[in-house]
Amino acid sequence: MLEKIFEEIYFYLDQELAQKAARLLNNEDLLKISISHTDYLEVIKDKGRPALGEIAQELNFSKPSVTTMVNKLIKQGFVKKVRSEQDKRVFYVELTDLGRELIEIRLNIFLEFAERLEQVLAGEEAIRLAALLKKGLKALSENE
Repeated sequence: MLEKIFEEIYFYLDQELAQKAARLLNNEDLLKISISHTDYLEVIKDKGRPALGEIAQELNFSKPSVTTMVNKLIKQGFVKKVRSEQDKRVFYVELTDLGRELIEIRLNIFLEFAERLEQVLAGEEAIRLAALLKKGLKALSENE
């Protein structure tokens, strides 16, 4: 029961992200952006200037698959590789202005979704939903 609704929410947010990003950044190629793309951007943002191995470890993906995705993100202009000054064999990944802008769009989509959901739900329903989600998140985080 919950799997289906969360799947629908995921696809709704994924579609909203692509459409809003394409509109706001004036680039139809952004219709191909997905939440998984922005997951990479979030890790890069949170880590500062991670190496590819750090990204792979954080996302629990293989280094070759991370390299492939990072190369796509470079082509799309969201990130850039920067060579280490200390060890010329090492590259770090940094967000570009466009990458930071896409992360901001993603955050706004989640916030707008929450606001719209609150508008649809009666006061008590919104409070109850928030309490149930908080309870579920707490239980999940304790199990990790």
